[in-house]
Amino acid sequence: MATNLIPPAPPLPGEARLEIFVHPEGLPPNRPLEENNKFSDARRLELLGTKMLELAYMDVLRTRWAGATAQQLKPSSSKQIVAIMAIPPAPQLPGEALLEIFVHPDSLPHNCGLDDGNQFSDGRRLEVLGERMAKAAYMDVMCTKWPNVNTTQLTTLVDSTISGFMVKVVNTYRWREAVHGCPPHLVQGHEEAHRLFKTYAGAVHIQYGFQRLRDWIAALTEI
Repeated sequence: MATNLIPPAPPLPGEARLEIFVHPEGLPPNRPLEENNKFSDARRLELLGTKMLELAYMDVLRTRWAGATAQQLKPSSSKQIVAIMAIPPAPQLPGEALLEIFVHPDSLPHNCGLDDGNQFSDGRRLEVLGERMAKAAYMDVMCTKWPNVNTTQLTTLVDSTISGFMVKVVNTYRWREAVHGCPPHLVQGHEEAHRLFKTYAGAVHIQYGFQRLRDWIAALTEI
């Protein structure tokens, strides 16, 4: 997984790490609290963390969606929170790229010429580039995960899973909600999800290169 896509966890002292990484069932039952160790008792930390994590997560959502109600903001479970927090952030892109990705091509004038001063000019061009680069990166990730499969098996694996992978990524990031000008009958379909992912991938490749695209895709396969 690409660590440069994920913010590092805050460093903790040894007393805290022992409580986190030594399973409670491996310790004596009814272990008394250590008065000079504020991290004493992992179960206590877990309970505190559950409450604080939910509050912090709701505060983040409240900031992002200021008009949401309290019921809409309340997460359904701590597991849902952890799953969402584990999503690697998409590589940041400049405004010129985001316009090509999130303004649907059907809403733009046909046969627009390329903008020589904009390396992201023409969303369809980004989509074609992204399709090739994303498939190559995804295949490389699958090859690393399953090193013993032959060429035919690897090709079959990639061809049978990459569509669902792209749809899952788009739904995870909720990108459909950010699109402008998409015909209503297309917005929830697989075709639009594929377009969004491929175009974003093409822009990532232009901005950062193949390795960053591959690292991002590798991180996404872990969620």
